[in-house]
Amino acid sequence: MKLYMKRNNIESGIDFTIYNHLEKIVFNVRGTVDSSLKMKLEGRSGEVFSSIRLNSFMFTYFSVRCARRMYILVPCIRERFAFAIYGSTYRFAGNLASGEFTMENTDGEVLMTIKKVRTSSGEAFELDIKEDEKKLFLISAAVCAASYQVFAEPETPQVCC
Repeated sequence: MKLYMKRNNIESGIDFTIYNHLEKIVFNVRGTVDSSLKMKLEGRSGEVFSSIRLNSFMFTYFSVRCARRMYILVPCIRERFAFAIYGSTYRFAGNLASGEFTMENTDGEVLMTIKKVRTSSGEAFELDIKEDEKKLFLISAAVCAASYQVFAEPETPQVCC
C-alpha cells in the first residue's frame, strides 16, 4: 500500500496530511507545541489512532502510544539506524538528512520504505507499507522522522515540505 505524507504549513504547530494515490485523505496528524510537541494521528472522522510526543530530558526522543503499546524512538544521528526503537523488534534504518528510510523486522524483511517524491500536491514523503496490520505504527514512525528535522534539529536542512 502506498500512502503520501505532506506537511501542512501552519504557524501554531505541526500538521501532516496522509493521503492515498487518488489524493483522498486517509489520516490527519494534528500537532500542538507548548512545552513539548504533541501530535495525534487521526482518521477522517476524528478518531485518534496513535499519539506522539517529542520529549527532551537528557536527550531528545519520541514516545509513541499506538494500539495499547508504547514505543520509544531515539534518533541515532551518527549511526546506521535513523532511530533506535525500544518496545519493538523493528529497525528504522536510513539517513535523517536525505529523507530515505526503511523499516525492517529482525529477519531483515522490509516493512516500509520512505522516500521524498514530487506529487501533484507538491513535495511529499511516499510511504510504501508492506505490513497492513502494522500500518498505524509505521505511519507514526514516519511522522516522527519528518517532525524530528523541524523541531528537534531546526538548524538541520529540512528534507520535505
